[in-house]
Amino acid sequence: MISEAYVFVEGLETEPVICGVVQYDAVNQFGRFRYGKSYLARHDAFALDPIHLPLTENTHETRVNTGLFGVLSDAGADAWGRKLILQLRKTKPKNELEFIIAGASMGVGALSFSLSRSKSKSPTNRNSLDNLNLLVEGKNKILASETVSVEVKKAFQYGDSMGGARPKTVLIHDNQMHLVKFNRSDDLINICRAEFAAMQLLSQIDDVNVAETELINGVEVLLLVRRFDRSGTDVSHHLISANSLLLEGHVSEAALTKWYSYGALAEYLRRYSRRAKDAEELYKRMVFNALIGNTDDHGRNHALIWHLKGGGWQLSPAYDVLPVNNTRLHAIGLGDEGRFASRKNLLSQAKRFGLSAQKAQAIVNDIHDLVDDWEVHFSRAGVSDGDIERLKGIIPNLAR
Repeated sequence: MISEAYVFVEGLETEPVICGVVQYDAVNQFGRFRYGKSYLARHDAFALDPIHLPLTENTHETRVNTGLFGVLSDAGADAWGRKLILQLRKTKPKNELEFIIAGASMGVGALSFSLSRSKSKSPTNRNSLDNLNLLVEGKNKILASETVSVEVKKAFQYGDSMGGARPKTVLIHDNQMHLVKFNRSDDLINICRAEFAAMQLLSQIDDVNVAETELINGVEVLLLVRRFDRSGTDVSHHLISANSLLLEGHVSEAALTKWYSYGALAEYLRRYSRRAKDAEELYKRMVFNALIGNTDDHGRNHALIWHLKGGGWQLSPAYDVLPVNNTRLHAIGLGDEGRFASRKNLLSQAKRFGLSAQKAQAIVNDIHDLVDDWEVHFSRAGVSDGDIERLKGIIPNLAR
């Protein structure tokens, strides 16, 4: 059976603008997408994905990603969002497209979906700091798969997500939409504090844009991350993840040296970004991730954004930066040695970032000096002495 849905762009006008139609064959894992003529005729029309969905009248087809174009999946629910859908909704999705439709309000960027050609503006979650106790209680019950109240369902129903499996929702703080991240009872360290510290440390590197973060101390410590795809509560940017741009099929060890890597993303940035320094900034982020032990740097944790009013692609602010482990094996390729973090590997594909060997070496040295003092920075950011001791076993030591 072939499922079909209409795709809309929010933020171009007061109401969502119909953009195209997607068809999905779940049995054969095959998908099609076609832009609508009315959308193609707009002066502000843009390609949802400049690689796989160029702005043409052609019908685009794919078998990658179980048959759904990645940029559409980006707008849907992640692992946490799927848990919410299955636990809080009576009608359960039957295939991947139905999951996207059900969880479109849980994703990022400007896309939304409907089974009809008309669609109203997506609801906005009205959580605030006054709801923190309710949110913590609801998070704990959802994680335990317990029955939750209608009030909790409303608080988490539009739990917009930047990707990942950890619990989160959104709230409005200082008239701006923020992502709320929670700790879990089985965490070995205070994840919220460690992520805040890592993001703060990353922001000290010159010309690196990092999502704004804030710690909230209440019944539990929570991390607020300012949403860079929203202006206030309004949709301001379309987003496509690096995973959607890079993924061509099965990710082999060879792919990690070529097309599923930081270097490949850098080449896309050099071709499509309106900011000349984006590829160099990505290199700095890669080096920092390797030095801090952020091995969970998969393709959905990097993104390009398109400004709906001004136009143009650019690298999104950094997000989801956290020491994970000291295996030195990253989720996407770092260089000629694939995903293994070493100084040699970090330097091996500098040219793909538009950098000379000397410039790349200087960047690695500077960031190494910064991360070398991570204990001091993390302590100042509020990470406990006990967690710093545990992090010593997580953050690798990439010697000069």
